[in-house]
Amino acid sequence: MLESIRLRWHSSRATLDILVDKHWPLILGGLIALTTFQKLTLILRTDGGGDLLGADIPKSMMLIAGQNPYNSNPWASPYPPFLLAVLGGIIRLTSGNAGLVPDAMGIISRNVRMTGLVADVLVALLVFVTLRARRVSGLSALVPPVLFLALPSISLSPYYWFNSDVLGYPILAASVLALVVKRYFLGSVLLATATIFKIHPILAIPLVLVWLVKRRGIAKTLPIIITTVSILSFGLALPAILPGYLESVLGFNLSSGFGAGTSSFTMMNLLYAVFPSVLHFSLPTTVENQVWLAATAALFAAALGIVWSRARELNPVDTVAIGLLVWLIPLRQIYTHYLVWAMVPLLMRGRLRQTLVLGSLLELANTMSSWSWDLPPDPFPVLATAYGFFVTSLVYFAVSATSLVFILTELVARRQAEVKLLDTSVFLARHQIPAIHISLSVRNDTSELLRCRWICSVCRGGKEEFWRA
Repeated sequence: MLESIRLRWHSSRATLDILVDKHWPLILGGLIALTTFQKLTLILRTDGGGDLLGADIPKSMMLIAGQNPYNSNPWASPYPPFLLAVLGGIIRLTSGNAGLVPDAMGIISRNVRMTGLVADVLVALLVFVTLRARRVSGLSALVPPVLFLALPSISLSPYYWFNSDVLGYPILAASVLALVVKRYFLGSVLLATATIFKIHPILAIPLVLVWLVKRRGIAKTLPIIITTVSILSFGLALPAILPGYLESVLGFNLSSGFGAGTSSFTMMNLLYAVFPSVLHFSLPTTVENQVWLAATAALFAAALGIVWSRARELNPVDTVAIGLLVWLIPLRQIYTHYLVWAMVPLLMRGRLRQTLVLGSLLELANTMSSWSWDLPPDPFPVLATAYGFFVTSLVYFAVSATSLVFILTELVARRQAEVKLLDTSVFLARHQIPAIHISLSVRNDTSELLRCRWICSVCRGGKEEFWRA
């Protein structure tokens, strides 16, 4: 009974895969049109939220006007200058010389978010192209871009409360695609560019460089290292000469969080709120920083050891994903749009079941976060408390931890398979055994069930006998 159901499922799945491979332009194009219309409707009904109107737009317009955006309200937009420059360029290109007046701000916000629609489509297409470049087909290639376009936590929430991260995702996606197709210099440059846009991929860079050194040698990787370091120095270190830059970027990320554990969904809420409430003691900010740095250093050291020792089994998609997860798991401020940075390479892994699990967890975390912010309808007001924020933080942590487990489990399984293959090769070299050749023939006519033909040949004394099933 179970065997019959399983065979029917595999047969149906194979038929669906054939249909998807045949009609993917129509399916993906229709979904892009539908989700774009849905987002456009939301854009016309909303203003983009306080972060965009009160921080990102004013700071970007200050930068393109030649002013220092970090002089006043340094925590209003704690981003590297490149992000503000990109956003400012979009504003100048789409809105001209509009000023910071209420009517103009609405137009600017709408234009920026419409540009985000283009960025979303680019990411979805880059995810699909990357999967096809990795020889992934069928549902496994179509579902990841579909989730990126249609999952509310990725596709709708960032447009209600717009975050400029949306404009950085295409850079990251393009860098992973370049690495997959072995354009290592371009991929590394794009990854460094994504980092100076938003700092989250910072730990992915050394992991990718180590991976390249192990696979290609130091001589071929040295130009990539020099270029990458130069980009990071120019985009992250050089702006330190601007007054207020370090206070803005470092001060925000080294803070204890606004609202005593009710401002974001990090595991550090354990120190911000749970310990003070349950154990009645609070740690100084310096100690909290040391805990965060120690956790990040420990995870990074473990990741570095894995990449160094398993570079031959690792691929660039997993390497970038590990670097992002190592940074995000202990990070002191966590929101949904932060996790989407990790979701981009995770969607490119081409594991259908894992993709669905991670998408479900991310959607659950995002839904719980909206309840934690006490947004109507709110069926669980208790989530708005410090304990509720910590429970939601656990779900966010589950997204990252589960992703890491998936990658490492597959890495171990890949290693074991290679060991078994090596043992088998040694055995075959020592013993002459009959050779079995299997070929699979699949008809393109999707209206019929799949037809398979097995042809087995056994060589005995120069003669071949054939069995057909």
